[in-house]
Amino acid sequence: MRSAAYIRVSTDEQVEKGNSLKEQKERLSAYCVAMGWEQPVFFEDDGFSAKDMRRPAAQEVISRVKNHDFDVVITSKLDRMSRDLLDMLQFVKLLEEHDCNYVSASEGFDTSTAVGRMVLQLLAIFAEFERERISERVKDNMMSLARNTDKALTRPCFGYNIIDGLYIVNIEEAKAVQIMANLAEQGHGYRMIAKTLNDKGYTTKKGKPWDQVNVKRVIRNRTIAGFMVYNARKSKNGKTVMRDPKEWIIKEDHHTAIIEKNRHDKILAILDSRKPANKHADSETYLLTGLIKCGHCGRNMKGSTARVRRTTASYDYYRYICSSYTLGYGCKYHAVHRDDLEKEIIGNINRLAETSSKELKILVAPSSTAIDEVEELKNQLTKINNRIQKQIEAYTNDLISASDLKVASERAEKEREKLSSKLEKALKRKVDAGDLKENASKLLGEIMGADRVKAKVAIRKLINKIEIYDGQNIEITWHALV
Repeated sequence: MRSAAYIRVSTDEQVEKGNSLKEQKERLSAYCVAMGWEQPVFFEDDGFSAKDMRRPAAQEVISRVKNHDFDVVITSKLDRMSRDLLDMLQFVKLLEEHDCNYVSASEGFDTSTAVGRMVLQLLAIFAEFERERISERVKDNMMSLARNTDKALTRPCFGYNIIDGLYIVNIEEAKAVQIMANLAEQGHGYRMIAKTLNDKGYTTKKGKPWDQVNVKRVIRNRTIAGFMVYNARKSKNGKTVMRDPKEWIIKEDHHTAIIEKNRHDKILAILDSRKPANKHADSETYLLTGLIKCGHCGRNMKGSTARVRRTTASYDYYRYICSSYTLGYGCKYHAVHRDDLEKEIIGNINRLAETSSKELKILVAPSSTAIDEVEELKNQLTKINNRIQKQIEAYTNDLISASDLKVASERAEKEREKLSSKLEKALKRKVDAGDLKENASKLLGEIMGADRVKAKVAIRKLINKIEIYDGQNIEITWHALV
């Protein structure tokens, strides 16, 4: 009998319970001798948890079983292989598909018999139950700490240290956070902020140079505004995903803020207004880069500079042209002169500032809050649809009865109808253009000024997108709020 012996310890188990690799080897070798089998091939994972099967030696066992190298896989105890019931059952099924059995030496059963398979499932259930109970107790304790104390429950973000279990402002790092905030308020993006921090000699918490990603993580982290946000993420199928916001625990004034809350909200709004411009936001050559869309194909119209050199005169020729056309994707050629278009857009902003709110007839995009609400409702609908599909699969695999499926489906359908109604209302919600007129009046000075970078930032606070048809027809969609 060709046998594969899998042994595993986690650090805690080895110290506290004495489940050493040596002890497991001796036990499994003796078991094989008693059974009259060949000496096993050992596969060991040292310092790995049994919460899932993503372990090097465990994966090697699976690979060798698929090659039909073994007739039996043996462990000293059931939980050496896995504490997850589904993982364990799937592993046993894989063995069966490749004419291989599973044996647990201590529990004294093997899957070549019906009794062995039944005992395996029962023991796997209790092993998983134990792990889930431990996880629940830890989670309950952490949730209680989050709700009732000012304890620091996560690693400190840039700007803070953890002292005696509390977030304490790191003075030197806080200076860098203030620089980020000041630059963001001046209209600079993540890239320029990172460059400035590096020029001034600041480094990240790990002592590395700043880049756009690190700046974004810090400046958008609500921790710097005194908030504690806990239970926002979870692990799902090996990936970190966001929980439903209803499950988040948010505490305001949890610790000393580096950036005051209202100022932080304003900074985030300014940074959000730069999103359409992306990496071109710091260039002054084209004020409208990232805002202009081709009305025919929906792709961006990018700035295109042609340098004409002649014997009599030389000049630069600026225009916006459909990027889909230039890349050969098939959209028709149409372009618009930069100066003509920018003059037209600034003229529209000027008229917006001077026109009575009652007379305004403009197209206004939903606010970022409304967009987030719609996106969240769509995500919840997707989750419900996935849940229904899983219930159908469970019924197909005889895991639940028809009556259970009916009850679950009716409950899910009610939830879906309620969410669909909310989504329909959110999509139809109208926005008030009065605030937009007020913001246009405030920003008009920067837009009309000589500093094109400031003008570019200000325009993005007012305009969501500009669609161009045939190089001449213009449709502007405005932001609801700054």
